[in-house]
Amino acid sequence: MRGKRKRTKPHREGLHAKLKRYEELLKSYGVEFEPSGDFDASRSETASQSDVQVDEDAVPPSQRSNLEETKPRLIIDKGTSRYFDCAPWSNLGNGLHHPEVGEPTDESNIQDNEMFFEPEQIDKPENLANFHLSLQTFPKLKEIYLDRVDPMIKILHFPTFWTAAIDGLRDPQNMSTDLEAVIFAFYLATISTLKEDECQNLFGAGKSVMYSRYRLAARQALMNAEFLSTSSPITLRAYALFMTCVRKSYKCDTLFVLSGVAIRLARKMGLHRDSSALGLSPFETEMRRRLWWHLAYVDFRLADVLGTKPSLDISCSDNPMPLNVEDEDLDPDMVNPPLERHGITTNTPCLIKYEFMESLRKFSTSCPSELRWEAISSPDITIMEKDSMISHIEDRLEMKYLRYCDPSDSLHTFVSVMVRTSICKMKLLAHNPRQFANNPIKVSQNDRNIFFANAMKLLDYIIFMQEGSHGLEKYTWHLGTSVLWNVILYVLIEVRHRKTGSDVDKAWRLIGTVFSYYPQVFEESTGPVYTALGKWTLEVWDDYVAALKAASLPEPWAPDYINAIGRCRRPAIESPSKAKVRAVESEPTTRETCDPDRIQSPSHEGNLDEETLDFYNFPSLLSFEMDPNEWVQWEQLVAEQGNFAQGNSM
Repeated sequence: MRGKRKRTKPHREGLHAKLKRYEELLKSYGVEFEPSGDFDASRSETASQSDVQVDEDAVPPSQRSNLEETKPRLIIDKGTSRYFDCAPWSNLGNGLHHPEVGEPTDESNIQDNEMFFEPEQIDKPENLANFHLSLQTFPKLKEIYLDRVDPMIKILHFPTFWTAAIDGLRDPQNMSTDLEAVIFAFYLATISTLKEDECQNLFGAGKSVMYSRYRLAARQALMNAEFLSTSSPITLRAYALFMTCVRKSYKCDTLFVLSGVAIRLARKMGLHRDSSALGLSPFETEMRRRLWWHLAYVDFRLADVLGTKPSLDISCSDNPMPLNVEDEDLDPDMVNPPLERHGITTNTPCLIKYEFMESLRKFSTSCPSELRWEAISSPDITIMEKDSMISHIEDRLEMKYLRYCDPSDSLHTFVSVMVRTSICKMKLLAHNPRQFANNPIKVSQNDRNIFFANAMKLLDYIIFMQEGSHGLEKYTWHLGTSVLWNVILYVLIEVRHRKTGSDVDKAWRLIGTVFSYYPQVFEESTGPVYTALGKWTLEVWDDYVAALKAASLPEPWAPDYINAIGRCRRPAIESPSKAKVRAVESEPTTRETCDPDRIQSPSHEGNLDEETLDFYNFPSLLSFEMDPNEWVQWEQLVAEQGNFAQGNSM
């Protein structure tokens, strides 16, 4: 066994020598000052190592202009980007930096990138060149990426990427590490959107095999590009694509850490600043805006799912939103910015996500920089004011995008669904009964009607997307379920309150259709979210049956999905001691045929698996209207289950 390698400390530069070196550097840049001849060298070894602070007010006006030139500066060199916020480092050139920022003194940094990722069971690839697709196969992925991935994650300028990728694949052994990283991220992103038969036809292997192979290869390519210390926007784009592709493989907490790294890398590169003000070309300005806003939105969404705040770095940005233009409107040699297009472009879905993210600032009264959907539920703004703001946002997006939507175009239809589901979500949160929990003020029937109507609309839109009609199936890979489960809970709460009626009958049909896309609800050993929803569904169904009996109306026959849930959940209701479930990560399975309108026997039989790992004590639905803490516990449960995606419509 090898002994522990002894770390050799670098020679510590004395404070006197350091100050003398700084003076020489400043003198070379024209800064005039009195030499430090009276410096006490005897204190140099014990003096503080903190940075010297310069009081500009104490500097004569003739010298102050030179100091102003050392304010924030962006340095771009050979494809790298480094941003300096403060003097004197902002004026020392690309090769000069703070003395504490030097090369590592041992080889431990080699392992940093590998240690950052979660361990894989598969052996890492020795030579990534062997994993590249041939020049005959590679072009087959182009149209798939442009059709399914590009409108959802607009961070590559595809014409320039494609040219560089084709040139690189002609000699993969000598390809630069940043280009190789983005190519493997492109492979992984495209494979993530494929169906099983498409994957077999393209590669002769199953999707799970190809996804695992290229997830590992993309990860290794990022490590080869030293992504944790990179100053290359190309490598950061590869990392951003990778994060999107592993969102169903990694826990939400892990993704939140990955996102934090991306934000810090972006800030180091100056992506948070308005690139046009830093003197960059229109092309570079636009591409940096696209990358920054994508990373900011991902961090915002992850923070929202986990119930925390996004990175404060986002609120420090002055980088405007990207333009509503196509890739063909951008060219690296262009001198003037392109004119924005009116209507729907492949960049529009991303812009809509950013529009809604920014609109949430209007609801954050306590902290304007706080970006959270929950800000809409704040009691500091009256419901009338909230409705007015939401109507204004809806009108603006109607004029800017929706009036241009062509129903025959799948991208246009998707844009329409994105806008309408997000507006529904805003109205749902504005009138959410959660804000009245533990509050003596009774929720008005008008609020309940608005709340219920928008929750039902959201279920309709979710079903519309899942059905995949109008060519929408190609975008479902980008959608998650974190919002869906909350909507189901909202509907169940209101159905329990209403008991009977035509709206209640419709709600039962919608719930059954949604559950048919998620067979985990009908499995005995499944995640706690599915088990909880199944338990509450039976609870509300029983109330529904009892209400019909009390009104002397015919007792309903339970549809298939109620019977299916009852076979594995009914014991949890009959025996409180069994009302605990095991938190098992469950992989999605194929959809089971389930017709919610079919008539079946109302019997509920079956046994619940009592082997447990983690427990969730089910509250009654009534407690959600009385205790705000129940909502917190539920949202934590949803976040822990994962299945996060960056789409805004679910």
